[in-house]
Amino acid sequence: MNILAVDDEYYALELMKEALTEVAGGSTVYLCRDVHSALQTAYEHRIDVAFLDIHMPEKNGVELARDLKALNPRVNIVFATGFSEYMKEGIDLRMSGYLLKPVTPEAVRTELENLRNPIEWNNGKRIKILTFGNFDLFVDGAPVKFERKQAKEILAYLVDKRGTSATYPELAAVLWEDEEYDRTKQKNLQVYIASLVKTLHSVEVKDLILKNRQGILLNTRIVDCDYYRFLEGDVRAINSFTGQYMSAYSWAEFTVGYLENQLQKLTK
Repeated sequence: MNILAVDDEYYALELMKEALTEVAGGSTVYLCRDVHSALQTAYEHRIDVAFLDIHMPEKNGVELARDLKALNPRVNIVFATGFSEYMKEGIDLRMSGYLLKPVTPEAVRTELENLRNPIEWNNGKRIKILTFGNFDLFVDGAPVKFERKQAKEILAYLVDKRGTSATYPELAAVLWEDEEYDRTKQKNLQVYIASLVKTLHSVEVKDLILKNRQGILLNTRIVDCDYYRFLEGDVRAINSFTGQYMSAYSWAEFTVGYLENQLQKLTK
């Protein structure tokens, strides 16, 4: 589970850190003292739970919560504040909980045990892929960091292809759109694919990307993916789709339309 705690007050953030260390020791905790770094963290890592102070400079916690919801509609928002006048805004945002400062480990534990959107991991498979909202890869419950953003986008595109091959010119078109696929781009593409393979090997995943005569493809048999579960009719996956899919990539908009059509059929 990835937890984000945001507070511009040093001692308040330290109290939150101590509480989370005590009650959520197996989770990855990101601590931020400003909105900019919080959003950057949420962009790079899929956040499951966000503990947010409300009164902060530049942008308050309610506004930050809206931005986090845009990145991941299923993020659990818990406001931690010394004031209660923002309760209505929190309800409108379908927040998970509300803590009054100073926070205590007991109160934090209660919130984590009663999340609005429970965190559920995969069915015994090491590899979990989340596509609704941002695109993220997890191995053994931990988020995978990519050395190159292009390598991550290649993997995202292969996930979208659902086990069918992607040719090298096709991948180049994804990365560079209408630019000519020349020798330089051929070399760069090979660098990005090699970086992707290296990243996967670093987390002991060696059979996720397969090669054939046409190009490369994803080994879908070894992953647990919300997109694939949706297409299989899994109720939890269907409920988790709120109209956002791999939000960072413009080419994914075509799949959004497909998913929305499928959702209409399923809910008729």
